[in-house]
Amino acid sequence: MSRGKWLVISAGLLAGAAMAGGWSVYSRRAIERIPSAEGLDDPAIALAYGRVAALPQMALMRRLVAQRATALCAVGEAADIGCGTGLLATELARQAPDLHITGVDLATEMLAQAQEHAARMAMAGRVTFRLGNGNRLPFEDRSLDLAVSTLSLHHWADPVSVFNEIARVLRPGGAFLIADLRRDMPPPFYLLVWFATRVVVPPTLRHIGEPLASRNAAYDPYEVARLAQASRLTGWRMTTGPLWLTVEGKMIGA
Repeated sequence: MSRGKWLVISAGLLAGAAMAGGWSVYSRRAIERIPSAEGLDDPAIALAYGRVAALPQMALMRRLVAQRATALCAVGEAADIGCGTGLLATELARQAPDLHITGVDLATEMLAQAQEHAARMAMAGRVTFRLGNGNRLPFEDRSLDLAVSTLSLHHWADPVSVFNEIARVLRPGGAFLIADLRRDMPPPFYLLVWFATRVVVPPTLRHIGEPLASRNAAYDPYEVARLAQASRLTGWRMTTGPLWLTVEGKMIGA
């Protein structure tokens, strides 16, 4: 057998083995939702999340989310719910100079990183941060023009309650964009998340099973639609991609 044929056969065998291994991993995925806890008040975990949030692919995601959100509303008062390290809040401020953004998060460790980042970006006046819970947002009724949340929905113990809070704090015509992973992502994207959990992320996150734990805790589009329908959000629509889903729109009525 010639060397060329041997290389072709070997490559075929390796590809077949990889496909079989990938299908074996995918076939063992969690089908039902498994709630997860982040533990972001642990300084080591918060620091690891901050490192992952700074990766180029995460920066690209933030730019796209900010573009979509500011297309809905680019002026007034905005909130980033579950703001984490504040990178999306500062990206919103960069893209929409007439927005003032308040980041809200439960984790004091993440808020400390967010404040430091805003100061480094010279945006401390346009971006502020508050400790708060999505079930009881620290804003007056009808005081916001835009509410944004990314990669937090799957951690909310009562999503309908948070949706209702978003509806409460938005002015009539106020815009919202809630983006998250989708649990029913296709096999190649599931395997990408699985690989990232096993190989790519810092050991601290690997120990708590992230980001696969977030995928397992995420909802599928039909589940999110039912949650939105049960809430006081109006004017919403669902959009989906291979890894993500969004609930977005503008509040209708008084």
